[in-house]
Amino acid sequence: MPIHDQGYRHLEGTLKSAVHEVNPPAPFRKGRCPFPKGETERTLRWWVIAREELRIILRRKLFLLFIMMPAIIHFLGRGVYIYLVNMINIRGLAQVNAKFFYDFLSMQTFFIVLICVFGGSGLIANDLKNNALQMYFSRPLKRIDYIVGKLVTIMTLLTFVTFILAILLFLESLLLGETVEFLRQHYWIVGSIFLYSLVLTLPTGLLILTLSSLTKNNRYVAISFAAIVLFTPVIFEILKNIFRSSKIAPLSFWANLLLLGNKLFGLRSIYASHWGWSMLIFLGIIGFCLWTLNRKIRSLPL
Repeated sequence: MPIHDQGYRHLEGTLKSAVHEVNPPAPFRKGRCPFPKGETERTLRWWVIAREELRIILRRKLFLLFIMMPAIIHFLGRGVYIYLVNMINIRGLAQVNAKFFYDFLSMQTFFIVLICVFGGSGLIANDLKNNALQMYFSRPLKRIDYIVGKLVTIMTLLTFVTFILAILLFLESLLLGETVEFLRQHYWIVGSIFLYSLVLTLPTGLLILTLSSLTKNNRYVAISFAAIVLFTPVIFEILKNIFRSSKIAPLSFWANLLLLGNKLFGLRSIYASHWGWSMLIFLGIIGFCLWTLNRKIRSLPL
């Protein structure tokens, strides 16, 4: 009978890892290294991650239909209101002022929560579940690039439903109204829109990323995020009724952001708490999330 040599034989073919073949991370699904090689493009490697993650999220029809479309419909309704105020002059309609834009951004917080739950809960958790970080960092990619890429992903979605839509409403008011007079009285609203949008999106975006880095199950991430942003206002309302005071507003996640929004738009707050405490909590959330993200990514075995 023939005797076959069982020694080393060179592999004739293409090597594919199990992770890459079954469920690779988004930037690697085309089977090639997506990162730019030039020295001048080294700082843009985070954009590859953000671009591919956005492509995957926006490919979900249910996400576009039930989350992004209602946010746009709310924007269109506000646009119609501006048209009625400036062009038809219907009596009884309030003028477009700082409170109008504050109310619009505050109502967008509902869509911010939905985007974070359904679009951001799996950004890091899915990579942990599929052991994909080894593949990420085997490429010319640093930890800071990975974190920035994921953060840009969620911030792009949140910025669209807040800052972009609010600025479009401001431009509509500018074009339909008395341009010079409106701009002279309300030019400062542009800065308030930008800062309040940042207040609403940055801590929530960092919070969902931090929670996503702590577990491999995106459902646990969604539940934890909902517990923080939805149940803390409930706790605040209970304690407010017990102590007959709204000075404990910093206990509520959203109350802090609303307090800062009132200050930015020059409105009177419904809470007795000082906005300075809310600013400290705002900065504390950002610092804690950045520290936790960096520590968690560094502690993972690569």
